[in-house]
This record gives sequence, C-alpha cells and structure tokens, in this order.
Amino acid sequence: MASGVPKNMFTTVEIRKHRNTLATFNDAAADFLDWIYADHLAFYNKWGVSKYYGNRKPEHKTYESRVRQLKKYGKPTFLADQQVATACILLAMQAVEHGLNATGMANTWKKINNVLKIDQKFYGTDLQIMLQQLGWKLYYWNPDPSKNAQWDEEDQQLNPLKPGRKWMPVWGGHALRYASAKNKATYYDAHVDNATKLVGFGKTPPADFKNVEIFIGIAHAGYHVFPGRRGDVVEAHSMREIIAKDNIEVSPFNPLGLGGGPRWTRSEKYRSGLIAVPQDF
Repeated sequence: MASGVPKNMFTTVEIRKHRNTLATFNDAAADFLDWIYADHLAFYNKWGVSKYYGNRKPEHKTYESRVRQLKKYGKPTFLADQQVATACILLAMQAVEHGLNATGMANTWKKINNVLKIDQKFYGTDLQIMLQQLGWKLYYWNPDPSKNAQWDEEDQQLNPLKPGRKWMPVWGGHALRYASAKNKATYYDAHVDNATKLVGFGKTPPADFKNVEIFIGIAHAGYHVFPGRRGDVVEAHSMREIIAKDNIEVSPFNPLGLGGGPRWTRSEKYRSGLIAVPQDF
C-alpha cells in the first residue's frame, strides 16, 4: 500500500505555527476525546443504544436500516435522528481537526482531509505521515518482538487467506514490520523516528507515555486506528451492533495487558504498529 501523501505538504509558516501552539492543540484534541466519550456514555445510559454507530456495518448504511435496527432491539425509532456515524479513523481525524481548529489552522486541516478522502480511502498511516510533516514523531510499538512469529501464525489462523489474495489487511505482519522498523527505520512508506522506546515493554508500558498529551496510533499497518491521550486509548469501532456500549471505549495503552488497549476482538488481535506523538517523550 503506497502512501498518497505528497512531500512537503505544509509551509514553513504552518509548521512553525503548529509547533508554537502545541499546548493549545493538545488540550483541544484531548478535551474532544474526553467529551465524545462522556457524550457516548450519557446517551447509552439513557437509551441503552449507542449514539455513535459503526459506519461500515451493512445494517447501519442507511437511515431506514438504522430504524429497522432500533425496532429490532425495541428502542425508540426517533433516536435515529440523533445518531452519528463513527469509525476508528474518523475519531482520530476529529481529534486532529479539533486541535488544528483551536489553533487557527483550519486550512491546514483542510489540506490533511483532502488527502485522506481521496478515493474514500482514509488511511491512518497517511494521517500519521502528514502529522510527521508537521513535526510529529513516529514511534514503532511492539510489546514483545520475541512472539512475532507466533503472532503472525495466529493472525493467519484467525483470518485465513482468501482465494486470489496474497495478503489479508487484518494481519499484523509482525516479523516483517519489526525487521523493517529496526533495520530500515521504515513502516510501509512511513519513516520511523524511534524503534526502541515502545518496544519490548511486555505488559508494562513506559511510565512517561502517560505524559503524552495526545497521540494517534495505528495497528496492523492501519487496519485499526486509535487516538488517545495521557496514556489512554480512546477508540471507536465501525462494525459493532447499534446497541453495543463499546462502540466507543477507553482503556490504558497496554496491548497485552488485561483490559488494555487497543482492544481486541475474537479475530483481530492488535499487537504492533505505529504511534504518532507531537514531540519526543
């Protein structure tokens, strides 16, 4: 998957302004994540249905189909007018958008969004590469590289190769991407700034990761995207039921730890990827 991000997208003025307004950006992006999670919980606790529904689930594609889902679960159909589509990449995009808008950089956000929406691809890796052009750093993460081969085998068992395919997007490709990050400082088309800090930590992430005010992570080469703040992952999901309380959920960044995130499903176990941070930590 080649990146569609042009080189040198941003002017020196834009880059300087972003660096000079990071504190405001970080606060606005983190506050948005806190707000949307609180909004999600308040709506769910009142109605027993998620305000934020997954936009990839076939049953959620149209207003009429969402009404049918609400009827199916015995929920008031007028709630369909209040519901909002979400997905993992959309939540990450919204956090960045709020941060840039808060610092008077709405036009910079438009540049980013225009690239992301080309052919409706919305790649999390492209979002990270553009943030890197604004001065962010990309950290490769993998809690236990000694298990790369085991994880790769398990990924292929959980999601067998389909006829005519050479690769499944949900696979982690842990061994391949670990070697590339360590030996070539690359993860697909992204330049890896740090391939040690978030590697080999097992179930105990570095304590100072909690000092990172905002981050944008990807797992399995962008198959999943997860924003977060102050050590916690705040992630949305695009394929869960309309009554699922965990359509948006919060958990400590700890991929192998009990209750840690990014959260797994029965067939998707996220165990390595990249995390973009506004500055080194």
